[in-house]
Amino acid sequence: MGIKQILKAVLPDDVIVKMKNTWNWKNNRKMLEKSGKTKAFQKGKYPIGINLIGDIKAETGLGQSMRIIAAMIGHSGIPFVIKQVDAPGGLEHDDCTWAGKIGDRLPYGINLIHINPNIWAEVYNDFRKEEVDYRYHIAYWLWELEEFPDEWVPCISTVDEIWTPSEFISRSIRQKTDKTVRTIPYAITMDHKPLFNRDYFHLPQDKFFFLMMYDFKSMSERKNPEAAVRAFIQAFKPTEGVGLIIKINHLKNKKELEKLKNKVAGYPDIYYITDNLSRQEVESLIAAADVMISLHRSEGFGLPLAEAMYLGTPVVATNWSANTEFMGKENACLVDYDLVKLPKAMGPYKKGSIWADADEGQAAGFMRKLYYDSEYYASIKKNGKRHMEEQLNIDVTSKLLKEAVERIYR
Repeated sequence: MGIKQILKAVLPDDVIVKMKNTWNWKNNRKMLEKSGKTKAFQKGKYPIGINLIGDIKAETGLGQSMRIIAAMIGHSGIPFVIKQVDAPGGLEHDDCTWAGKIGDRLPYGINLIHINPNIWAEVYNDFRKEEVDYRYHIAYWLWELEEFPDEWVPCISTVDEIWTPSEFISRSIRQKTDKTVRTIPYAITMDHKPLFNRDYFHLPQDKFFFLMMYDFKSMSERKNPEAAVRAFIQAFKPTEGVGLIIKINHLKNKKELEKLKNKVAGYPDIYYITDNLSRQEVESLIAAADVMISLHRSEGFGLPLAEAMYLGTPVVATNWSANTEFMGKENACLVDYDLVKLPKAMGPYKKGSIWADADEGQAAGFMRKLYYDSEYYASIKKNGKRHMEEQLNIDVTSKLLKEAVERIYR
């Protein structure tokens, strides 16, 4: 057992958070000293283009976020390179989609930093002076709650402006800075590779399947998988023959899985997938399901939900946070909620923070309606797919990105 695991086992969560904040402040202090000596952006010093910096090879939501941004830059026609920076935490760095663009040199005038503030200070302190001087620094940051953490605010001093994928995140950061905070949403698009069918995942062809997905690296408490399981149990009896697929990434604690299994004991059609999947496999699994359910407590964007809609898989989701920016009652099943305070610190989320508690009974009603009402199902499926294709296609989002870059050089 490592020292981090020992500390987590013997110390309360709030003490762990305070220790992390103290460590972060030491890094922040070094970062602030360095940023105070950095030379300001100078037009013409470097060619127009983007140095995209972050962990583009990570098999995580953040990794996929960065791969989407790379695709948008490429589609815009702006020259760019990628600097791979491995994120901590024992992640897999096996996605080689953009391997041909990765290099050590930063030849262009804009640094687009896809590294969240919780580790940005440490990374920034390792940058060479020539990599930061005379550049225009843009942070592309993700966050899931309404209030941006105070301990992250010093990171803002190192960048010239901030981009996020949703107004939900942008509003939280605007409360803490006068710098430009711009919403550049993701393009929802696929590579159009052949999708694997249900046989590939050992799923029966004749079942109606609900799919829930979450990642232990993204805090399972925020994804709230147990609520989705309880809603499924309310919605269907074991004899109705409806199936549930539970996809878990980075499963370390088998006790969490056992809890879920105990809740659905007696249901014959529950399938668990705990292997880390490639993008093609993830997209195939979403397409193979009939419905995706997410009774999340908060989302910074809700990328799997948007991808499900694009693939024609209807979504049942909490009607709160960033996913409501692309979801409405015509294209998704939005579940009512109560806002509640966190009773204790959970990962980066502080005690007393606000997030949503979805109405599981209403979610169960939507699940039954999607199963038994074929016309309603077809309407949600068609409207969701059309909305993604029209509103979040790569032409629309890449244009926003290109216009933002052009503003810098004006």
